[in-house]
Amino acid sequence: MKKRIKNRIGIKDIAEHAKVSIGTVDRVLHNRGEVAKTTKEHVMNIIDEMGYTPNILAKSLASKKSYKIAILIPDYKNDNPYWKKPLIGIQQASSELRNYNFEIIISPFNINSEKSFTEKSEEIIKTNPDGFIFAPVYYKASLEIVRRCNELNIPYVFFDISIDDCGNLAFFGQDSFKSGYLAARLINYGMPKNSDVMILKLLNKSATFHHLDKRENGFCSFFSSKENKKNITICSLEIEITSKEELNLGLSKAFMSYPSINGVFVTNSRVHKVAKYLEENRIKDLLLIGYDLLDENLHFLEKGTINFLIGQNPEEQGYRSVIALFNHLMNHKPVQKINYSPIDIIMKDNIDYYRNIKI
Repeated sequence: MKKRIKNRIGIKDIAEHAKVSIGTVDRVLHNRGEVAKTTKEHVMNIIDEMGYTPNILAKSLASKKSYKIAILIPDYKNDNPYWKKPLIGIQQASSELRNYNFEIIISPFNINSEKSFTEKSEEIIKTNPDGFIFAPVYYKASLEIVRRCNELNIPYVFFDISIDDCGNLAFFGQDSFKSGYLAARLINYGMPKNSDVMILKLLNKSATFHHLDKRENGFCSFFSSKENKKNITICSLEIEITSKEELNLGLSKAFMSYPSINGVFVTNSRVHKVAKYLEENRIKDLLLIGYDLLDENLHFLEKGTINFLIGQNPEEQGYRSVIALFNHLMNHKPVQKINYSPIDIIMKDNIDYYRNIKI
């Protein structure tokens, strides 16, 4: 347990207990200059024992430098309420950092328009922010953002969706492959032998949601493994959601083409749209799994139309993305590159617990 030697501990106190100079403690705290490894470890142990916490607010006020973090996020008003979730976390972090010379600029874009994504990102990069946070929804356009950020030495963080082999500072989101694998395990429990299962990707085909492909790959991987002992057959379909008419037509064709389907895995948060279609068309006895604790999804989960939801706490993704850049820029702290969100299984029975979770 950490010992509180004084009510207010300063660098001088640490130097006295470690029997080193104040300058040495300062170099250890700010990771600058050369300090012998053994000395650094000794000082860090004293810091930990004494429970020292630097006064970040005083430090930020003493510094005349201000920081600007730009955030590019899909506009949840474009018929996609999921994106309100990470925005809540971003806004909370922004509120907490208000007094630290940190300006958080949030730029929403139309998720159905690559042009909107590109234009907004160009506007952001022209301002030369100190840090950039974005969900790389459009793959090729995101690679251009990555190139420009690397060129201008702008640290950038991915949330919700990641691109492999980039120089990003960090990623906050779910392991898409493993969440798909878990969804397959869940649906397998409820399936009789020789069942048919449908994977539905409801999307705007102009966008490239490569994390949905990873979820599908994880799902299929389970059924191609030795764990598939029920001889379950998988079919995969993409359905355009530009309009309700197009969605309903796509779903009608899907269920007419595969009338013996026993289970459906929806790879994103739009599972409520499938649940509504099932109810309106009186399709019953079908195991349905999708993603995220949206009010629309919880409604059908409580009714039993949706059997399982896979949660990933997007509020925390947004919050931690901002705090990571704060720690990197202000505190010069190392940031872990891969930060996976939990893969939570939400059912009717535990829904109240998840409703009350706060960041």
